[in-house]
Amino acid sequence: MFTATNARTQSVTSVATETEIALLNLNVLRAVTAGNVTVTVNKTTTTALNGNTVVGTPMTLATQYYTAWQTSTANALATGQMQSVIDNFAKLGYTISRISTDGTNISWQISW
Repeated sequence: MFTATNARTQSVTSVATETEIALLNLNVLRAVTAGNVTVTVNKTTTTALNGNTVVGTPMTLATQYYTAWQTSTANALATGQMQSVIDNFAKLGYTISRISTDGTNISWQISW
């Protein structure tokens, strides 16, 4: 049985991960439509759908993800979320990488 705290953590984790995946999928779709074979989504990327900016963009977990990825600060939640994103795209046949151009945030680079 979940405690209330555990239940909330599971809900937030799932929502955060699924939101991240959905936003990345929209950016892949936009890149495919433009004839590109790669897309990079970062902290400043906004995602539009039918001319409207999608709630949750730009990517809000970029700094937390970077810290968990590149420093010795342990963050099991962020690490698990990133792995879920990576696993999702890998299962679909995409190549997905974490990159950073500013040393404080990650960007997702997805290729097909």
